[in-house]
Amino acid sequence: MQVSTGAVHMVPFGSSGALAQMLDRLQVPHRFFDADVFGSFYVHGKQYRAQGLLGVLRFLGPRQSWWFIRLGYLMFFSQLSEAELQMPFHRWLEQHINVERNPQLVAFFERISRFALSLELSQVSTREVIRTTRNMFRFGAPAIVEGGCGEITRQLEQHVQELGGELSLSCEVLQIIQRDGRVSGVRVRYKERGAEEVIEAPLVVSDIGPRATDGLLHNRKVRQADVLKRKPGEESVGGETPSEVGLHEAVGLKVHILSDVSFIPHRGIMYCLDTKRIAGIVQPTNSDPSLAPAGKHLLITHQVIQSNNVEEERALALADLHMLFGDAFDAYCRVLTMGTYRGEWPVNRMTQGEDLTPTTTVEGLYLVGDAVKPSGFLMVEGVAQSVNHFLDLLDALDREETDRKGRPARASRSHMAVAYSRLNPLRWLWMAPGNSATFHKLKDAH
Repeated sequence: MQVSTGAVHMVPFGSSGALAQMLDRLQVPHRFFDADVFGSFYVHGKQYRAQGLLGVLRFLGPRQSWWFIRLGYLMFFSQLSEAELQMPFHRWLEQHINVERNPQLVAFFERISRFALSLELSQVSTREVIRTTRNMFRFGAPAIVEGGCGEITRQLEQHVQELGGELSLSCEVLQIIQRDGRVSGVRVRYKERGAEEVIEAPLVVSDIGPRATDGLLHNRKVRQADVLKRKPGEESVGGETPSEVGLHEAVGLKVHILSDVSFIPHRGIMYCLDTKRIAGIVQPTNSDPSLAPAGKHLLITHQVIQSNNVEEERALALADLHMLFGDAFDAYCRVLTMGTYRGEWPVNRMTQGEDLTPTTTVEGLYLVGDAVKPSGFLMVEGVAQSVNHFLDLLDALDREETDRKGRPARASRSHMAVAYSRLNPLRWLWMAPGNSATFHKLKDAH
């Protein structure tokens, strides 16, 4: 089984997104299977398949469909005030619709936010919801990675080594060393032989998040157990550091299931509107059967953790699965893992829209990763775009250095990912734009 430790083998913007563009630029082999639907929605006790965005009107009914179209107009074609854009999205919804009379419409937004952002609607701003949705429309449908997320890691590892780079595995960073406000290297320990070494470097890039990075700057290690014990706003041992103030993570729970039968008839996401916890489920073996043993299917669920009682959260996930699939769940399914993502190992180290900038107070030390996502870019797309932003900063520093030395500056262009087609938002109304039709033809030919 290809059990993922982090993501659900899915890339949010598919073969046209920030990660795909980066891999193309690096000439790293990869293959993404874009979704062939906008999604499906489990509601009213059955699964409704929505080929495009208009497909959701089938389960919303006339009244809620009218409000759905109205909200879409307000979000994408009207000029919202700054006060509205800063509102938590659930407050904005309450201003424009009767939430009690439109339960499925509210659940539509709620479940997508929980699955895609690992946040409640009260935790994400209206501006961020609009920007993220626009990017989805501009770039394209989500995709499953051929070979799973581990295949991308393997290809990147091989690419670095082919270019002469060195990867130090089983190597723990103990400290980020700085002198006079500038980074000078890192102190590491090689776990296999227990030896310590100082690696000198004028530039250090950290993807472990602001809290752990700050800990290494102060020669201390941030431990998961200590983070989980702390209450919001509580000071850490030795005092709270500036980078920890206002640090809000996105937390979630994921379940891997091995099934003898298929439950989801497409390559997209099934959003669950009738459930108490599970927000969505993917069946990545629809795109790549090699992710499970022959004849079997891999299903992955995701939900937001809504309490401190992890056992209760797991029990509610299992109850949702029995509700969704009935007796077939016990007859054909086996739970492989139930993983919680919180504390120092969250879904995102900063919630969507509250991310930090790549620069730090220490010269030569930069941040990338899931705490530095540019606005409107989520999950691995946000991680990739954070690296693109960092590369643009490096180019700017190189130009400044060149100017100081009086040398001619080399031409450079931004690394930031851009959408390929202006027609994608229109195509989303009827179908999921991407390469799904091409792969259907290849599969049929094979």
